[in-house]
Amino acid sequence: MSTIGVLDENRLALIPPEHWKAHEFCFFLHDRLVQLLVEYESSGAHNWVTDAFQKVLAEQEGELGEIDILKFMKEHKLTEPYKHHLISHLVLALTSDMLHFLYEALSCFEKRKFTVGFALLRKPLKENLLFLSWLLGSQDDFIKRFESNNYQTLNGVKKEKQIEIFTEAIKKLATDDAFDADLIWNMIYSKNHGSGFESIWQRATHLITSQGEHLKTEDYSINFIFENPANDRFFEALYSKLPYLLMFVTQVTLECFSLILKVNDKTFSHLVISTMGCYEALFLTGKAQPVARMLNRTLKSFLKCVHCEAPLRINKDNAPTMYLAEQIQCKKCGLPSEFPLYWLFCIAKVSITKKQG
Repeated sequence: MSTIGVLDENRLALIPPEHWKAHEFCFFLHDRLVQLLVEYESSGAHNWVTDAFQKVLAEQEGELGEIDILKFMKEHKLTEPYKHHLISHLVLALTSDMLHFLYEALSCFEKRKFTVGFALLRKPLKENLLFLSWLLGSQDDFIKRFESNNYQTLNGVKKEKQIEIFTEAIKKLATDDAFDADLIWNMIYSKNHGSGFESIWQRATHLITSQGEHLKTEDYSINFIFENPANDRFFEALYSKLPYLLMFVTQVTLECFSLILKVNDKTFSHLVISTMGCYEALFLTGKAQPVARMLNRTLKSFLKCVHCEAPLRINKDNAPTMYLAEQIQCKKCGLPSEFPLYWLFCIAKVSITKKQG
């Protein structure tokens, strides 16, 4: 089974071939978010308020003395600068922390270090994603809780509230029909959902577990201690859920970045369309490929082999490499062609309409 071509094949050597493309897809999503995070941090948008205060202080030649910026903005009802300052720092810090954990978790799975990998995967999906979704869907509620006694107000969030948080975040996404809050909750939090992550995370984190049908440590056993690292069963458990969750992570994070500074429409459309197109090609069963159908129709005049001029068509076999590595292989002559998606989307005016408000 071939790879997509976005990771060195040496890194895939210990992963079963049937999961190569899923692993590459997950790492691709991670890497694109890292790239966007770096760009946002470089923009300095999170420091606009601080910079403005420092400029005023410099002009006053120290006459104002030391200022607690947050307190000053609250007292003078500078609501928008106050929210921008908090949200921008929260989003960038939560995203950076989340991506560090995701990188190390995915790297561990490349080495079959399942216990460490699952333990590392737990925090970014159970906590960072919840907080980013909360900021996206109900920023005023999150900020109010963050301001005071957050060790209580942001801790021990119950199931109903978690589902509400995901529901409100999904409403803000351009592709809201692609995600389901209850499904996401079951994948991440349910102790009784047989195909969820929670029972695996608990076992990876604790030597002995007891709560829930799927969490009882067996007799004469200690969680994960006696697992054979050559056993492939954990890869199936991992990649049956992680790509969907990381798609959700990607779109939530994109929208959170826009709370700081609007994401470029072309960048947004390119990332969402290409990743959703890749997801449908890799993980949806049957012939269900709405993104591929749309692009085959819209990009028809560009879908020709540059070597033999034979017509090209996006399908399940060539789509992942086309979306992520921007290459498409001709069936007739067998040669690959460069396929610059960003440029093509701009020329053909292919875009995603973002939600307003």
